[in-house]
Amino acid sequence: MLRSKLVIIGSVLIIIGIAGYFDSANLMSKYMDSFAVTPSSGVAANVFSQMGFPPIEEIDKWIHYSFAGLAVAGVFPVLFGIFAKKEIQKQFSDINTDLNHITPEPQEDTSLKSISILKERLARGEITPYDFAHLKKLLE
Repeated sequence: MLRSKLVIIGSVLIIIGIAGYFDSANLMSKYMDSFAVTPSSGVAANVFSQMGFPPIEEIDKWIHYSFAGLAVAGVFPVLFGIFAKKEIQKQFSDINTDLNHITPEPQEDTSLKSISILKERLARGEITPYDFAHLKKLLE
């Protein structure tokens, strides 16, 4: 199963990178001539050197490396999109719904449990014998 979005994005990056690499001289001359008064590249080079830019040959290398890097960077999403396995979504839960493994707790009589709690509280001195007798009558 392909991850088509990654393949498309990577392919677009590769195409832009290759086209830009081979057409960078044309792109650079258009960009530089837009800054110059006349469409002569000598004038544009002088303008750029006065502004502190590196020589045109150096900029041309940078542009070539940038577009080549863009094309190389586009290879990774394409490869990942082709070779990475798409995670299959689970349609059903992994929860075990079989309740046979659960043993029910034995049910005690609640009144017996309540009276035993009252006896413990009486033994600890938390309630008086009068309170014990009164509460025992309420529970029975």
